[in-house]
Amino acid sequence: MSNVEQFEKAVTDAGAVAMRVMQGPNGSERLGIQTPGGLITREVPLRGDLGKDVQAATASAKEIVASAGHLTSPPARTLTSRTIFDSSAGPPASLPNRSTRRP
Repeated sequence: MSNVEQFEKAVTDAGAVAMRVMQGPNGSERLGIQTPGGLITREVPLRGDLGKDVQAATASAKEIVASAGHLTSPPARTLTSRTIFDSSAGPPASLPNRSTRRP
């Protein structure tokens, strides 16, 4: 399996897409990855150590996939008392009064 195939497999297994390896102005290489659909794109610098580069690409791919999931998740429609505090323990000792917090 070639290096490019290893990057593609690692990034695909993390849920993203490996686009291409790019050359920087000073000769450094970067792996371009994006989420399916192209919502988030990131360039991962390649250091020259295949094992560490694959780990960095995998971690970056997982991060952008998680970020895309948060960005595209449906909005919350209601807040329940469980969201604010655990109702089994009762209400907190004192809830701050909004009027007392204003300067």
